[in-house]
Amino acid sequence: MFPVALRRERSRTLDPLPDNDDRRLTTLQKPDEAEAEAVRRFRNLALLLVVIAALLAVALCVAFRVRVDPSGSSMVELGLAALLVLSMMWRIQPRMERIAHALGTVGVASVGGLCCGAFAMLELRLGFPMADGWLRRADLALHMDAIQVLAMIGRHRDALIQLLAPVYNNTLELFFGSLIVLSLLGHRVEAWRGALCFVGTLLTTCSIAAFMPATGLINWAPPDLLVHLPQAFVAHFTEFYYGADPVLRLQVIDGTISFPSFHAVVGFLIFSMWRQWMVTRVAAATWLAVELLSTVAGGHYLVDLFGGFAVWAGWFALSRRIERSSGASEKIADRRSAAAYPTAAEATVPST
Repeated sequence: MFPVALRRERSRTLDPLPDNDDRRLTTLQKPDEAEAEAVRRFRNLALLLVVIAALLAVALCVAFRVRVDPSGSSMVELGLAALLVLSMMWRIQPRMERIAHALGTVGVASVGGLCCGAFAMLELRLGFPMADGWLRRADLALHMDAIQVLAMIGRHRDALIQLLAPVYNNTLELFFGSLIVLSLLGHRVEAWRGALCFVGTLLTTCSIAAFMPATGLINWAPPDLLVHLPQAFVAHFTEFYYGADPVLRLQVIDGTISFPSFHAVVGFLIFSMWRQWMVTRVAAATWLAVELLSTVAGGHYLVDLFGGFAVWAGWFALSRRIERSSGASEKIADRRSAAAYPTAAEATVPST
């Protein structure tokens, strides 16, 4: 209460405008301008990262003469293009602004995911040594054993599978749904922060994984546990890592990254997007705990989760710095405080 009262007193002392001055209405719009600046910076940086990911994918495709099969992906590409075009058209229309942000965040994150996914497949052609041995030793050196966790899950699989499988398989769907909901609720800064961090963390994990390719716990799990681990990605991993003539099929790009775990990254992203409200914070924290457990059940080393946390933390810290430099952080807080504890002057601003 004291900081809020102090901030209110300072605003009265430094405010030269009388209570009935129309210019006061302009000052009340400053938080919106600060938010718009933060959104603009998040959007521009996210688009820049998308371009970088696309250029990296094209460069690797040309360098290794990888054939590209675009069949079946035309509808996806047209859909993403439509999202971005509608976002640009509706962004300047006040009534459509929230929908424009929803379409824009989903479009940018989706295009970024497509470009980074292609990069993740193509980087396997670099042929760096497999890192599974190092990752396994790192787990054991930290006195952590993902195999033991996996065995515990296996012992209670009938009870846990109904919980873990939907969480693991619907992580991205929940993330994109969060982008839409936050945008429609008017929390455009958080929505665009999510889009930026999604593209940034994915590009970062792809870049790290280029030098540390790995396939996870399938290398160490005993037969009774191996049957429970997902292995569909192994065919694509083998084709691009060992194959003589791989074909990049844009419609079937899937995950080939073990370290850092991008599933863990997205889990932390979703938690951070809903951190501002107590109810959603508790729900997101509970979901995150289950999601991290399901990530191990998906074949990740425990050290992969720590790597994912580090990547998320770096990008989240960068986004907060960008937000503070735009002035949005303080002004959003001031606006919320003012809404909760309006000053006498603000309470008497005439309505128009």
